[in-house]
Amino acid sequence: MPVFERGQSSGPETAATTRAAVIQLFATAVARTRCPFADEVNDPLAGLLTERAGAGAKDFGYKRETSGEFTQWGGLDAARLSRWVCAVAGKFTESLTGMPLAEAFGRSLEREAEYAAGDVRDVAVGVTRSWASLYRSGDRHEPHFHPNTALSAVYYVAAPSTCEIDLLDPRPNVDYFDPGISLAGESHRVRLACTPGELLVFPGWLKHAVPPFQDEMPRMSIAWNLNYTLG
Repeated sequence: MPVFERGQSSGPETAATTRAAVIQLFATAVARTRCPFADEVNDPLAGLLTERAGAGAKDFGYKRETSGEFTQWGGLDAARLSRWVCAVAGKFTESLTGMPLAEAFGRSLEREAEYAAGDVRDVAVGVTRSWASLYRSGDRHEPHFHPNTALSAVYYVAAPSTCEIDLLDPRPNVDYFDPGISLAGESHRVRLACTPGELLVFPGWLKHAVPPFQDEMPRMSIAWNLNYTLG
């Protein structure tokens, strides 16, 4: 019988022993960090979002969402925060790929020939769409993802307590059977409890949801759809 190992083995082995490696596959990376200037921008942004969540906002019944682009109507604080979010997202991608954005972008399968020819331009993370959400008592947001988006970013501006978000297992088939013994973390979702000032960055294809919000004071967050832009 093989000996299954997740790391180096230091024990004695016999001639009949075979070794088998256990490899954990398909992990999903999520970045979580605190904004270093949150104390400077959160209160002004909370006041602005309160105004924007009034007349003219989109009321979906389960939450209110601002219209227009946050990066355009949010002023200097919005521009500062968005630049920081893009920088964090860029470093997140570089840490996962182990190479600069331009090299990682050029080495993708669709652009290998272009990369080999040396035609690799500057690549940065840019905002495709941005908006703010306001949750009142009883509001929630069902599981969803952001199409045509490389990375999704969520920043928490204000809340009376923690801001919960559910990240759903991206392997769809785990919903269709009970394995009896879980070998690959077959849980349907992971719930994170964030606080104002925290940022989450994750792949745009990752389904996420906001569980029912029960506090009387509103919860405010800002979201960005991020993609790679060529210089």
